[in-house]
Amino acid sequence: MGYAIFTARKLMLTNRVNQIQMRIMQLSQQQQTLSDNAGRLERAMANTRNLFSNIGNAFQMGLTMQQQAMNASLMKSIQDSGGDMNNTAVQNALASMGSMLNGGANFMSTPMGLGLTLMNQSIEAMNESKMRQIKEMENQIELERKSLETQLAAAQKELESVEKAEEKAIDRAAPKFA
Repeated sequence: MGYAIFTARKLMLTNRVNQIQMRIMQLSQQQQTLSDNAGRLERAMANTRNLFSNIGNAFQMGLTMQQQAMNASLMKSIQDSGGDMNNTAVQNALASMGSMLNGGANFMSTPMGLGLTLMNQSIEAMNESKMRQIKEMENQIELERKSLETQLAAAQKELESVEKAEEKAIDRAAPKFA
């Protein structure tokens, strides 16, 4: 009868060890998936930053070219008027140049640039929120994995002690011939 008890206990412990090991493997797979997702999100965030930077640079370059064209137009108007700054064409060129400068020769200070900045900031905030969620999930998985590893070590030690006790019971039950 004692052998059946040892065998049943060993089977229960072996089953428990296998279940814990399976759960640890599942957690490792989840952790790998989260790491992959975090890497993709990091790349997407970098691409978004580059995209918004490139858009801002392109518009800034356009504004610079527009400003250079206005400067050329102003110079031509001044030359055509013979240096008369009170000429209507010169005054119109100065007024349009002043409105552009007041609007901001820097694209990011224009309404479109501010909208672009706000859009970039909202996307960054959303991505950072997702990244925090991923890190939190990774931390939870790590804590669960450590807990399972502790349980696994305890179950393996108990399995070893049951096997040793079984061996001792076999030795005691065996007939001794002198």
